[in-house]
Amino acid sequence: DQLIQLGFHRILTSGQETNAYYGRKCIRQMITHAQNRIIILPGCGINMTNLESILRETDEMFRRVSLNNIPFYSKQSSHLLSLCNNRIVSIGWYHSDSIEENLPEEQAYEEQRLSSHEATKILRTHEASVTLEASCPVKYYQVNYLGANNPPEDRQAQARIQSSNSNTYLFGVFDGHGGPWCSDAIGHRLFEYIAVSLHSPNDLETIMQKGKTIISSNRQNPRNLSSLLLHSYYSPYKDVRSSKTKELHQINLLKHIEEVYTSFDADNTDINSALESAFVKLDRDICAEAIPTPPQQVNEDLLHISTAGSCACVALVKDTDLYIANCGDARAVLGTTDNHGNSIAVSLSNDHNIRNQNEVRRVLSEHPPNESHSVIRSDRLLGLLMPFRAFGDIRLKWPINTLREYLQPYYKKGDAIPHFYITPPYLTARPEIMKYKLTKKDKFLVLATDGLWDLLTPEKVVELISNHQKGVQSFDRFVLNKSDGKIASLKLKDINELLSARQQAIKNQPMDQNSATDLIRHALAYTSKGKFDSKLLSDVLTFPNPRSIRDDITVTIVYFNQAMFDQYEGKAK
Repeated sequence: DQLIQLGFHRILTSGQETNAYYGRKCIRQMITHAQNRIIILPGCGINMTNLESILRETDEMFRRVSLNNIPFYSKQSSHLLSLCNNRIVSIGWYHSDSIEENLPEEQAYEEQRLSSHEATKILRTHEASVTLEASCPVKYYQVNYLGANNPPEDRQAQARIQSSNSNTYLFGVFDGHGGPWCSDAIGHRLFEYIAVSLHSPNDLETIMQKGKTIISSNRQNPRNLSSLLLHSYYSPYKDVRSSKTKELHQINLLKHIEEVYTSFDADNTDINSALESAFVKLDRDICAEAIPTPPQQVNEDLLHISTAGSCACVALVKDTDLYIANCGDARAVLGTTDNHGNSIAVSLSNDHNIRNQNEVRRVLSEHPPNESHSVIRSDRLLGLLMPFRAFGDIRLKWPINTLREYLQPYYKKGDAIPHFYITPPYLTARPEIMKYKLTKKDKFLVLATDGLWDLLTPEKVVELISNHQKGVQSFDRFVLNKSDGKIASLKLKDINELLSARQQAIKNQPMDQNSATDLIRHALAYTSKGKFDSKLLSDVLTFPNPRSIRDDITVTIVYFNQAMFDQYEGKAK
């Protein structure tokens, strides 16, 4: 409104997001609010794959037309042609102050390349639903991921800590950058370090003795030592580490166990401290492993892991206690209900980036005032990294001399030492930890990398999962009073309510039975009006360079065991 008053004619915008595809809903709101008083010009990241979706969201006039029957257009509107291999794939209308004079003589529309069945098959490739043990605070969890990077840089993991008190569960998503090596290592190692921090000295002594036997007798089976600490669940990822790297990681895990055992502090064994210690010590080991011990040479696999980076968001569930340890810009969102049964989204993590002013102040406070204009540049740490906390990324942690000696000879992207690199380290893997007390109102927890949050708000995610769960119920055969079969005791009013709920569930029946898959489908191909765009889904899934339009999307949904909460409440009383 102020720009209109000042006499401006046009606003170029990506909708307050990194590109116009992510910001298309905001752009639509701006156009609606402008009411033709000013031109809203979508810009940034528009290409043949997302063009139609952006137009469908932002312009009521959009429609496919034949060039043989082009309607009249004025200076305020012009047609937009999208070309691919000299073929016109779509024509739309958008606000502009220019006119394209030369029109192609022929038009051919590119057919949708994937059928609905083929697109769904791709979406479901990595989905899984895993039911956990009885007497567990978690009933089951669902996961899925859809890569954009090649290879995908996201990872996720789920495990139960092996101990006398085995009622502690871990779930995590890991968002890599600069390659998959760091996130892959974090996905395999972080839970091990957390489990070590949570074991008692007696347990650690037993594990340590067994571990020494395993390491000395069978170095070709690196999972054995881990199995003493964790019971791991479903994993769709291929371990990209070499056998030599796995062996070294197991040796260093044993050293970590010995270190924790010999320095055990009975006054510092709470879960918060254990989580923080595990994050910090694993990052310490990752950064140290890349520095060779003479006369050894630099191990380029270890250098890849430490040069790349990864954010991490981990949930620890123990009875009714929920802990979230977050490092970077992945997120944890709780799906709960209010007193009226309405779904509510509760954020249990903060993004560590330029949008978090507390995080900005923290970063600046750790460096001298004369660096205040160079520490954060272009909304990035040293102008390089968007998250302000992460594992790895030794270019933002090592001393200058160490970078020059060990990284520069292998660094192929120019100078290994960033500009204005004065008082390292600039980056930390120390997590921000939140604790939450679970109740019967809390239904599920969503852990996801920023590829999902770029496209869906936490409120929308919780709404979609809640509706999806109701719709999934309609896949089951309807039976009155399944539990005890006393149909005669039901009143007509009760039967009517059951049938009404069933009818609503059928209306909400989704395409997918897995809620994680349903979220990814909505993120990619649903319009702001809730309509599914199969053409867009086909284009997004077949686009030759998907990373140019979206990020890897990784989702873990943890469903709580409501029956167990009744038992916990009974014990508390």
